[in-house]
Amino acid sequence: MVNQEYQTLYEVAKALQSSQDLQGMLNRVLKILTRFEELKVENKAGIFLLDEQQKVLRLYTTIGIFSQEFLEKEQEVPFGNCLCGRVAISGQLLTSDSCFTDVCHERSFTDMTEHGHYIIPLKNREDMVGVMFLYTRTNPTWYQHSHQVLLSIGGLIGSAIVHIRNEKKLRQSRDTLSQEVAERKKIETELLRYRDHLEDQVKVRTEQLRNLSNQLQSAREEEKTRIARTVHDELGQTLTALKLDLSWVERRLTDPSKAIQEKIHALYDLIESTIQRAQEISSELRPRVLDLMGLGEALRWQTRKFMDRAGIECKLVIRPGTLKLDTDRSTTLFRIYQELLTNIARHAKATKVKVICRQTPAQVELEVIDNGCGILPGKMDDIQSLGLAGIRERILIWQGEVVISGKAGVGTRVWVRLPMQGAL
Repeated sequence: MVNQEYQTLYEVAKALQSSQDLQGMLNRVLKILTRFEELKVENKAGIFLLDEQQKVLRLYTTIGIFSQEFLEKEQEVPFGNCLCGRVAISGQLLTSDSCFTDVCHERSFTDMTEHGHYIIPLKNREDMVGVMFLYTRTNPTWYQHSHQVLLSIGGLIGSAIVHIRNEKKLRQSRDTLSQEVAERKKIETELLRYRDHLEDQVKVRTEQLRNLSNQLQSAREEEKTRIARTVHDELGQTLTALKLDLSWVERRLTDPSKAIQEKIHALYDLIESTIQRAQEISSELRPRVLDLMGLGEALRWQTRKFMDRAGIECKLVIRPGTLKLDTDRSTTLFRIYQELLTNIARHAKATKVKVICRQTPAQVELEVIDNGCGILPGKMDDIQSLGLAGIRERILIWQGEVVISGKAGVGTRVWVRLPMQGAL
């Protein structure tokens, strides 16, 4: 007999470790128990699972033939009601000799036949999980070890149910986590794609603005050149003609009064100063030396002009002595040089400036070093520093490079590189 108990426990444990779904696994266990001869059970059994929130037992599975009325009415059994409901509260195994004579057997059905019961609690340690019921013959001779065996089996079933539920929750959590990770990756991918799109748009817009800036600068230079030539040629010629006409009038005056002579001389002086001012305006708009003699001479001319106006010593070194650049690059470097000297005169408080211009087949470099107060780090990228921003934009159009460094009380160094290859 003991061997049959061990065999039954072994078969139940093996069934509970199978890979079947929960209902199939429990049905298999119920069938094993109905084959245990000493229990003297019929081929009718079932399992309720607890619903702690609603305080009811819910019919989960059955084996054997049950009436439709039973299956419908036994879907829910309140805690404390009938035999199964009492076991749900007490957690103790109950036996019943006859459903007709047991006063605790409160639920009946029209086609119910007389039978006895084993009502076994299904526990995971001390926690109730469900209730298992086995039908027996009427007034059976109870197997002496039935309680211990059935309670052990109830513990195995309860633990297996909790284990499967936990595994299901774990799978659901993993699935949820996987979905969340997938959604997050999807969102991150979309954000990266959107960021890349924005960066591409920014690059396109920046390039468009840079091209527009270059077109505006080119148009501005062309307009300055046109105005400079107009001022130098047309206005200069007109003033020179006016001076000649005044001379012709003076020669034909016979015995002019002193007042008339003074007025004529005053007109000479006015015409001469106007011619000089027109030449200065023309040079400021577009130095003719840049177009006629090239960048090297234009840099020398601008250096002399800077020393005369600012009173700051400036040493210019050009290597090689003659620079050979196209018109657009010459204009770019010359305007950058003008802007750097203007910044030194306005802000640097310098007494000396050293300028080096080097040209190689690959590039031309312009380095301007002063001994002034030194530019502060925050000013290098300050959007209010329009002069420095303009220098960077002029160079970036050519895919060049600008490096600005400074130290308080020591001075500032600006290095500019302009490639000889590559176009706007």
